[in-house]
Amino acid sequence: MTTLVDIWLVDARAPFDECLNPDERRRHDALSSPDDRRRFASAHSALHRILPGRRWTRGPNGKPELIGTTLQVNLSHAGEWAAIALTDGRPVGVDLQDLVSGLDYAAMARRFFPPVEADVTELGTFSQLWARKEAVVKAAGDRLTRGLLLPVAGDPPPQVTHDGVVYTLADFEAPEGFRAAVALQGPEPFVIRTH
Repeated sequence: MTTLVDIWLVDARAPFDECLNPDERRRHDALSSPDDRRRFASAHSALHRILPGRRWTRGPNGKPELIGTTLQVNLSHAGEWAAIALTDGRPVGVDLQDLVSGLDYAAMARRFFPPVEADVTELGTFSQLWARKEAVVKAAGDRLTRGLLLPVAGDPPPQVTHDGVVYTLADFEAPEGFRAAVALQGPEPFVIRTH
């Protein structure tokens, strides 16, 4: 049976009812920028509306995890947008990257990507590769620095192995000026449904 991944794209500029738990409230209040606080509150409040009444914990590297269920969830935010991925039974990672003008993406690719991906010639490609790498790392509950050397180029995206575990990748349509990817643990295919 094919796994279904639900992905919500959340516009932080839209009005929302704030509902943060105490840990999120502490993290929210520690942000120095009012815009960063608004974006954080919007994304995390959307998460609580999608999964009302759920209890949360944090993994070893800070990844939020649901308690007492097989549901798996992950959140990413960039600029005024957030992406929330939800599936059942398979660890999931989602990443949203905005196309930052003025970014020296070519130098970053040469520094951080494997040799086969080091000659990136456009910002959109760089951002898509970065989103794929970060999605895998987030599905693994790991740190980004350990995943930047993962080879993720290809159309469609390849399956990759991180710390001996296989992850299946897919790109999904993001708002204009953004790139997005989702990764699930395991080699089995999955289907994306966006909201």
